[in-house]
Amino acid sequence: MTGTELRPYEGREFRIALPAHWETVEPPGPPVALIAVEPGDGAAFRTNVVVTAEDVADAGADQWQRTVGRALAGHLQDYLLLDEQPAGTGTRRLFHHVLPEAGAITAEQWAWTAGGRGFTVTASAATFAYDALADLFAAVVEHFRIRGGDGTA
Repeated sequence: MTGTELRPYEGREFRIALPAHWETVEPPGPPVALIAVEPGDGAAFRTNVVVTAEDVADAGADQWQRTVGRALAGHLQDYLLLDEQPAGTGTRRLFHHVLPEAGAITAEQWAWTAGGRGFTVTASAATFAYDALADLFAAVVEHFRIRGGDGTA
């Protein structure tokens, strides 16, 4: 781990730990519940963590994750799925894409369902910085808990 201190963040439906020096920004609205970004000076891209929460009761967990995968492939330029596997009670995917204004991005996304809701935690970094941040991202996700869930998110 990078030695970065984490601070708790309490959302309406979840708890998570974020790097203490990162800032939270107002999310654009559902399904995005949280956006946290590293400090920056107007750079085109800042390392970030985004949490989403959405209804998935009708679709079910597997169908919801297939829909999420198709949405990523359809909306992200040069999307490339690098890895996807079960992770505890959820799933984890690692993918690459390109932001025209910022270059190559690597993102790691974890997903869980509870009570008819689907939650994702997506951590994104410039591709060449990802290796240095992977342990930090894992620590952030390790502290993610769904309120009212079984605490194993």
